[in-house]
Amino acid sequence: MRSALLPALVMTLGAVLLPIAGCKIVHNDQRTSATASSPVPAGFDAAGYVDGVWDKELVPYFDAKAVDLGKVIDAIKRDPDEAGRQYGHRADAEGSPWSFPVRAKGKLVSVNTESRAGTLVVEIATAAGKQEVTLQIGPVVKGSAIRDSVPFFSFENVTNQIEFAQVGRAFNERALKQIESVLPKLAKPGASLEFFGAISITGVPETFVVTPVSIKATGGGAS
Repeated sequence: MRSALLPALVMTLGAVLLPIAGCKIVHNDQRTSATASSPVPAGFDAAGYVDGVWDKELVPYFDAKAVDLGKVIDAIKRDPDEAGRQYGHRADAEGSPWSFPVRAKGKLVSVNTESRAGTLVVEIATAAGKQEVTLQIGPVVKGSAIRDSVPFFSFENVTNQIEFAQVGRAFNERALKQIESVLPKLAKPGASLEFFGAISITGVPETFVVTPVSIKATGGGAS
């Protein structure tokens, strides 16, 4: 009986091993290196990208396109989407925030440097009357209004969401460097200032929050 089964067993094993013979065995460590890609490709430098476009593209864009913040606020209060279509930018699908490059002159109302999310509260003029707005001065800056307000950068410029977020943070960090030298001059309420910056909205906000790209003290209570 055993001798009769042996040829059949050999044929069966041959049929099983034949396809395996044409396959390459990949060990677990090799499989990981062959199939897993790094979340951020080597060499990507968000800060370097931002430094490269700041003076060449961002500053000229804000100089040319920033709209008076009082006018933008009046338009947002009437109809946020119409204001966005007229003055703002939205790169993604409908429902994403509208972002606006803005400029304004105003008077300093208060300074908060106790929180890491430091702020200046500034009073500006609108058609409906005086309006207080909040400028983020860091070191923690929330959101990505600067990144989202410019048309020359979008998700298409990067390979994944991590890089996209890194560029948003890099824009914020570069903005903080731009404004740090003027902040000591704005230590007291009553100081006059002018600024360029960006806001992002999804409706009519209770507080209009500006991420400034530049601030200039122009007198008054500035020290």
